Amino acid sequence: MKITGVICEFNPFHNGHEYLLKKIKEDGASHIAVCMSGNFTQRGEPAVYNKYDRCRAALQCGADLVIELPVTFALSGAERFAWGGVSLLDSLGCIDELFFGSESGDTALLSRAAAAADAPGLSELIVKNLSGGMTFAAARQAAVAELCGEGLSAVLSQPNNILGVEYIRALNRLGSSIKPVSVLRMGVSHDSGDVSGNFASASYIRGMIGKDQDISKFVTEKAYDIFSGTDDPPPPGGRKEKLIPMLLYRLRMMSAEETAGLPEISEGLENRIYSAVRKAVGYEELVGLIKSKRYTRARIERILMYALLGFRKESLPEKPGYIRVLGFNERGREILRLAGKNNRLPIIMKYSDIKKHSRMIREEYETECRADDIYALTGKNIHPCGINMTRGLLRPNIPDSQSILN
Repeated sequence: MKITGVICEFNPFHNGHEYLLKKIKEDGASHIAVCMSGNFTQRGEPAVYNKYDRCRAALQCGADLVIELPVTFALSGAERFAWGGVSLLDSLGCIDELFFGSESGDTALLSRAAAAADAPGLSELIVKNLSGGMTFAAARQAAVAELCGEGLSAVLSQPNNILGVEYIRALNRLGSSIKPVSVLRMGVSHDSGDVSGNFASASYIRGMIGKDQDISKFVTEKAYDIFSGTDDPPPPGGRKEKLIPMLLYRLRMMSAEETAGLPEISEGLENRIYSAVRKAVGYEELVGLIKSKRYTRARIERILMYALLGFRKESLPEKPGYIRVLGFNERGREILRLAGKNNRLPIIMKYSDIKKHSRMIREEYETECRADDIYALTGKNIHPCGINMTRGLLRPNIPDSQSILN
């Protein structure tokens, strides 16, 4: 067995993702394990399709095992997102490679950039650049340019390269035996508004879905069948629109001290948010009042979602506490058998599994259930609710881990 891991959102699964999984098989992998964001994503939004539909699409299109990246890591910047995903794959104890696409496609170059990002003295330069009003990404890129040269600095200017660098940094930090392998990103660039043949970016496809346009050209036939046949379709205008009234209410009920306690808040950003929420009457106006040259829209939207979901800086776990299995096929079952002999975290297959674990793990799991409760409000039809017996919390009536056979 040669097991390759992938960290992803598949929001939604499209032809570029299928290309990546095919390249993995061409590289000699016999099994593919995917660590996928759940119902909320890195850009601070609810996923366009729920995690079970996206899991089914992944399994039908080349993946063998899908585990969930917990919401406290999925809804994060590149460093924490990568740290969570790499930690989970490493904890399975049987992953040989981590495969990812990048604008560079050069694993050795990305590894050098990862070393530069951890170079002595870099943190001080970053702080200095931040004080000049730069975003973190720009501040780090300028610091690397000063210490290590423009060649490595240029690598940190493109989003998939940045994520690849963070994967490698996480592997190094863990001392993991997993080998990083990057391939050249195919088709169009991240967040591109252009198309290239049958390739379009996930953000472009999500825009089409929001306008109820036909996406069949840009997603595989099997994925299209799943998405078009779902009983939980995204509503007109998108899922986030349904959360905005709740979000504005939540923000206006928060004190200045509560706002300051949100993750990713620093350098007085809480004051901008606290002031803006008392002036804005809509979401775009709110983001516009908060946004500045220093704070990116993605960071602001993540912070707003943290507020809605009730996240606090001190409550975020340092590492995932369990491995939650969303779905698998027969090859995925083989991965799970091997992981069962080598795993360094408990593997959760169904809701009842969580009751026998520590309070810390149960609380982390309940955070996920609460996020799923909120997500359930974004559907075209509100999901019926059942009871999460961990502590009596309401949760959407969604399935336990599924075996989806080829």
